[in-house]
Amino acid sequence: MAVNRGSVSTDHDACGVGFIARLGSTGSREVVERALEALLRLSHRGGVDADGRSGDGAGLLTRIPDRFIRRSAREAGIELPASFGLGMVFLPAGAEARTRDVIEIIAKGNGLRCLGWRIVPVDSTIVGPRARDTLPVVQQCFFAGGPEADLEPLLYVLRKEVEAAAPKGVYFCSLSSRTVVYKGLLTPEQLPAFYPDLRSSEFESPFAIFHQRYSTNTQPSWSLAQPFRLVAHNGEINTISGNRRWLRAREPVLRQTLGLSDRVRLLEEGVSDSASFDNGLEIFIRQAYPSHAAMLCMVPPAVQDQRHTSQEYRCFIEAHAREHEPWDGPAALIFTDGVTVGAKLDRNGLRPLRYTVTSDGLIVVGSEVGVVDLRGKRVTQRQRLGPGEMLLANPITGSFWRPQEILKLKGWGNPKRCSLPRRVIATGQSCDLPPAEVKREMVALGWSADQFRLLFLPLVQDAQEAVWSMGDDTPPAFLSTMRRPLWEYCKQRFAQVTNPPIDPLRETHVMSLDVFLGADTVISSPLLDSGQIKVLADILRPVQRIDFTFSGDSGIEGAKTALTRVQDQAGNAAALKPGMILLSDRGIDANRAALPALLALAAAWKSMVRAGFFDVPLVIETGQVIETHHVALLIAAGASAVVPYMALQQAASLSPEGPRKYRIAIEKGLRKVLARMGISTVTSYRNSQLFEIVGLDEDLCKELFEDANYTIGGIGLSDLLQDCMERHGAAYASDKGELCDAGLYRFRHNGERHASSPELVRRMHRYIKSNNVEDYRRFSELSHETQPLVIRDLLEVTAAVPVPLHEVEPEASLLSRFSTQARRGRSGSLHRLFRCQQSGEASRFGALRSHH
Repeated sequence: MAVNRGSVSTDHDACGVGFIARLGSTGSREVVERALEALLRLSHRGGVDADGRSGDGAGLLTRIPDRFIRRSAREAGIELPASFGLGMVFLPAGAEARTRDVIEIIAKGNGLRCLGWRIVPVDSTIVGPRARDTLPVVQQCFFAGGPEADLEPLLYVLRKEVEAAAPKGVYFCSLSSRTVVYKGLLTPEQLPAFYPDLRSSEFESPFAIFHQRYSTNTQPSWSLAQPFRLVAHNGEINTISGNRRWLRAREPVLRQTLGLSDRVRLLEEGVSDSASFDNGLEIFIRQAYPSHAAMLCMVPPAVQDQRHTSQEYRCFIEAHAREHEPWDGPAALIFTDGVTVGAKLDRNGLRPLRYTVTSDGLIVVGSEVGVVDLRGKRVTQRQRLGPGEMLLANPITGSFWRPQEILKLKGWGNPKRCSLPRRVIATGQSCDLPPAEVKREMVALGWSADQFRLLFLPLVQDAQEAVWSMGDDTPPAFLSTMRRPLWEYCKQRFAQVTNPPIDPLRETHVMSLDVFLGADTVISSPLLDSGQIKVLADILRPVQRIDFTFSGDSGIEGAKTALTRVQDQAGNAAALKPGMILLSDRGIDANRAALPALLALAAAWKSMVRAGFFDVPLVIETGQVIETHHVALLIAAGASAVVPYMALQQAASLSPEGPRKYRIAIEKGLRKVLARMGISTVTSYRNSQLFEIVGLDEDLCKELFEDANYTIGGIGLSDLLQDCMERHGAAYASDKGELCDAGLYRFRHNGERHASSPELVRRMHRYIKSNNVEDYRRFSELSHETQPLVIRDLLEVTAAVPVPLHEVEPEASLLSRFSTQARRGRSGSLHRLFRCQQSGEASRFGALRSHH
């Protein structure tokens, strides 16, 4: 049994963040000192290791302090030209010389000349043991280009090439002709003491971004301390899995645009969500986006009052909504491109950011008020950023744009398209097959009588999902003796740690199910009917149709051949230049079985991404979809939209209003799925693989579901396909072709196993009434002779050597360690033992007597 022990995909953090800027200044010592003061006042937002001295991370991002850097370079024997690039780099201890050589060779190959290296003074005696054990060698490197060279893109290419070729452990905190980052595994108090540079009176900057990290379940490291090269972030990017997958899909095109070699990876591997966001923002800025426009592409607002925005702004939002998925989640973001500096909140405003402006042009932005002492200054404005709002400053020119002023800015670029997209509305659908044949197809497609009655009917009759009590005493799919469909090996995920979920009822206004199909077509939901497909086929022609059924008597090898055919047709569709790819299992009949819809969809999408064909809508038409969970899985695996034709046919056969109610119920359910992950838009959920897999073979997961969480291995591709063929055979073997009750939700003799079977309950009651040893033996035998029902049943407890009794502490000593929550049963029990129970403690001792 394979176990995946986790990765950085489970990392989250919550931090203190902000910036100080002086309008009309080219460099100010006051700004740096106030940023250090603010960082110190945010110490309570940071984490400290158990050693008491290693912080989770702290740092400053400033404009290059020109006077200080030139003097320091001269002292190191380096003469700097008028324009130069400065790299702040962590080098692996013991491999400094080899790493420097690699960097210099790559720089020369990219039109840059290394002017020299400066050893950055550090005081390693002040850091804690953990920080000291992982302490890198901190150095600065200087680069010059040609007379007319634009250094920023050249330095970006250099850094990416170094990341691909240099020894493991090299990390550029910054490499720019504009900015420099000083950071580390430090506390705010330690930062200026560790880096004496920051204490120099010549270290001046017109702005300074500060960040104090609190790492909730991430291993802190020197490289993951913030600020990063462009961004400091407090919060979580809930859509990070999808954002990374989309960036990897676009990588070949972007590498060509940015002039990078094929060995370069745009996303750094094994980093936090904040670091990946920084990588993404950098890609936009390298494509000549202003920093505020790039931020708007990545973190768009939910809604805007159209009366208060410029036409260019509205066009920009509309165009990029069709081309880019939002980076969604609670986030307070401070950003800079080295010229302007700004702050932005996520669309829901789930992290605090407050700003203060003084009469002499000082701007203070922080996670809370009071981060700097402003006594003696006249405050002209004190506000907080609202949901989706952004502010921006250019300290050198003295310009400052408040949130409402940004909405009216010009120069948002020239979007490719600014016309309103066409909306394709639902049309309804009628059942077009004989009832008996429909039942057979439903059985072959994985429907059961209990799913139809308990899951499907409430969707059609009540326009909402069925209400269930908690708990499930059936085994997970991979322990079941029944043929369970692929859906049931997948579980929905939910956001946790420091992240509030969204209320899908009261916060619907910030959520969107809109799906863009091509440049000019939008649907209001990823759920389509056959009428919409006909309209879309006319708009997005030509349509490449891919059938994912196969001959039912061709065996497992025939099914695998069909899966390969689906992959090949999807990957080779680029030559046909279709406007849409439509996967369909409508070809199912007595002779043809259907591949699992999720399997076929994942295989087709991966082939499209490999072929660089990811921008074509991928729609799946399947009768296997019954409920919200199925639709959500298909979208997370890459589907643009889903046509649940069998469900809509059944809904229409039950009631004229059935299809409409079914659609409403599924859309409500999708909003709940998104809300549990703290995601607001379905475009951010698409291609995210934000689900958990339990009980599938590791090879299958790595091939098709590589970014889904999988923890326990199980059945492989051959087993899934065998189950699929057996369901198909059973559907057409009987004359009746009726749906069977699978016993998934209540006990049935020929159905799924349950932990609480009627016979087990009867034997338990018989023993309780008789208090007879023989009755207990019968009850115990039945409860232990069943096959594994839960994962813990697979564990075997191994006996350890008993501890000698004389080494065990006395009862009073053991009880002193007991504590519990303030809940009636638990608190009462510990109260009787005179132990901590969060209910008044010692002041209430003696109120009850212990009864032994």
